[in-house]
Amino acid sequence: MDISIPTWPYADQKEINAVSDVLQTANWWRNTGTHVKLFEKEFAQYQDCSGAVSVSNGTVAIEIALRALNIGENDEVIIPAFTFYSTASAVLAVNAVPVIVDVLPGTFCIDPEQIIKAITKRTKAIIVVHMAGQIADMESINEIAGRNNLYVIEDAAHAHGAVRNGKKAGSFGTCSTFSFQNAKLMTAGEGGVILSNESEFLHNAFLLSNCGREEGDTTYQHVLVGSNARLSEVQGAILRVQLSRLDGQIEKRECNYRYISGLLENVPGIRLQEINESIDVNPHYMLMFYYDQRHFNEKSRDEFVKHLKEHGIPANRSFESIHRLPVFKNMDKSKWRVAGTIGEDNNLHCSNSEEISDKVVCISHSVLLGDSKLMEYIFKIIKSFQ
Repeated sequence: MDISIPTWPYADQKEINAVSDVLQTANWWRNTGTHVKLFEKEFAQYQDCSGAVSVSNGTVAIEIALRALNIGENDEVIIPAFTFYSTASAVLAVNAVPVIVDVLPGTFCIDPEQIIKAITKRTKAIIVVHMAGQIADMESINEIAGRNNLYVIEDAAHAHGAVRNGKKAGSFGTCSTFSFQNAKLMTAGEGGVILSNESEFLHNAFLLSNCGREEGDTTYQHVLVGSNARLSEVQGAILRVQLSRLDGQIEKRECNYRYISGLLENVPGIRLQEINESIDVNPHYMLMFYYDQRHFNEKSRDEFVKHLKEHGIPANRSFESIHRLPVFKNMDKSKWRVAGTIGEDNNLHCSNSEEISDKVVCISHSVLLGDSKLMEYIFKIIKSFQ
């Protein structure tokens, strides 16, 4: 079958024109330019938030959000065990303690019941990850946070444009962070943004990202210890174009996801990530599913992923569970902890997260920008491995 998998990142003449516009000005810097500031307003409005602070990447966005909330040494921050490394590293970067809890086996998002069990007198915040565009159970999480006077930070790196019960991802918590790294649903190669409806928080976040200087300062009056995490005008211009086509891309991905999920749901050994019924829009950052080798002649997940890649399908294994990363093996246990269950090996485990890490396969969202023939091709390649 003659197939074509859409390339990612996607750009056309619009990005070229936007970059050219910046290059022809003398303002390539956020503080004297216009594109980054306009993008902040446009993206905040798109995600139903009152304001935004753009930063250099999604990891730094979480770090600055934590600092702007005055979270620091010995404070505990609850995070899901199944997420990308940055969710944990950002907590460590501010000298706080990541408390790792399990996720739900269907949606791959943090389990509210496990959050309750992990709260101590030192807990200051919860970082919620909207995995692959699936918004977590924010109603339950916000209720828990309210009862315990905790901040809620949404790590929405996978959830540009996602909607749950009529609310956009990023608008549920105290604040939220998004990434514009090369693989994300919108990208400028790198980049990030912090959103909130709280003006004082946004002001602090801006100062922390702008060397401690107020907007428009020309007299070098640094009012706090901040860093330089500014986005460039070129990135801002690209992201404005990327945002302009996001809705159309989401609509196409949702259509293709419905088609391919209908094909795959009857394949023995394939079990798709669940989509909660409260989700109105899922942008599908990844096509994620459990792979059960018992239905594939006991061939390993690595062999299966290799098979997909050999046929041109951009696939990979899922993230490793945070508490099983090598970086934590030799780290002082006072700097992090797992709020899980004790296994037969006498170690603490987050069993759902570990099973996801061991069995789930991820296919890039770029395939969902293809056509029905591509969906049928992927189905055929998966079936052929059986």
